[in-house]
Amino acid sequence: MVSTMIMQRMSVAMEYGVILKWLKKEGDTVKQGEPIVEIFGEKNEFELEAPADGVLLKILCDVDDEIPISEPIAYIGKKDEKVPDVMPRKLNESAAIAPTTLSAAPVVAPLGTKTSAKAGAAVAETRLPSGKIKASPRAKKRAEEMGIDLAILVGSGPNGRIVEKDVLAAQSLPQATISDERKIKQVTSMTPLRRTIARRMTQSSQNPHITMITEIDMTEVVQLRAEINERVEKKHGVRVSFNDIIVKAVADVLERFPKFNATLSGNDLFIFDEINIGVAMATEEGLIVPTVRSANKKSITEIALETKDFGARAKKNELKPEELTGSTFTVSNLGPFYVDLFIPVINPPESAILALGQIKKKPVVIEDTIAIRSTMMASCAVDHRVLDGAPAGQFLAALKETLENPFMMKI
Repeated sequence: MVSTMIMQRMSVAMEYGVILKWLKKEGDTVKQGEPIVEIFGEKNEFELEAPADGVLLKILCDVDDEIPISEPIAYIGKKDEKVPDVMPRKLNESAAIAPTTLSAAPVVAPLGTKTSAKAGAAVAETRLPSGKIKASPRAKKRAEEMGIDLAILVGSGPNGRIVEKDVLAAQSLPQATISDERKIKQVTSMTPLRRTIARRMTQSSQNPHITMITEIDMTEVVQLRAEINERVEKKHGVRVSFNDIIVKAVADVLERFPKFNATLSGNDLFIFDEINIGVAMATEEGLIVPTVRSANKKSITEIALETKDFGARAKKNELKPEELTGSTFTVSNLGPFYVDLFIPVINPPESAILALGQIKKKPVVIEDTIAIRSTMMASCAVDHRVLDGAPAGQFLAALKETLENPFMMKI
């Protein structure tokens, strides 16, 4: 009996997976539980395993294909066993491309243009929305032999696919330039992580945001951090960051503002029991958000140990799917990059996000006298469907009070 491998959901937010690498080829013998294919999910990589013993009869997806959850990706069964005539739906081949009519042009063209050998005629886009080039196997082989970059060709085949004659015709043509004569230096496709970020940020931008901004005196936090690190560094070998203290403060304040720890679905607001803080981290590939679960129940030291571990493993791409999902509120800190203030974009499906700038000394008026204090700008963006300006202001005021009097927090 033929077994169907499907695209599996590895996290709650995962809607599709990107094929990164097939570890087996058609005709190979596989065992149940053996890794078959590498997948990029919501924001990390994982392996899908064979659901049964047998032969990998047919692979249904190419590398870089975007496959929705539960769609078939391969069939496993006995040698020569007939496989179902069912193919997966591929997101990166489903978008309709509106043709654009241009004047007569040679076959060679820059990325993203559509051209034809006859004036007034239009052909389909050569690249899929994911950036993957549509080309026949013979065209790919010929282009490799001739040293021609497929990115500068426009296909004359079905649906804009590049075929062998397009490659041969391009051999004698000059380097492509776009309409204003700027030369193309490089063409790069978006990575699976950047595609995920693009999709989620587009989703977020469709919801109305409002942003509240305040300035927080961090002088007492600076002192608290110095005192904590005298003990923590000796005992645990890590240094507590300002962000670790802020994450703890945010988690404590969220206990008093449950609607900030919620998600909207239809007309229903789901308020979470756990306070799970997503900590935005920059990597070479893009932004990821590991989750500190039940942060309100943890000490500053425990949060520091957890976030340092996240950071170390994020650089090696070793974070697990469950560590990158489940956040109920996000903290994004660009202070280490010398940013003073920025307006954040909510991480869907959350209802709010806190953005932090750098801590720096400045003169401040305190009871008619000028003093040098360490200050930080903070901005809180909220989903205006769920929250209004007044509660957003109250949340920031409570956070400001907590950070300006931080010695009661559990260290």
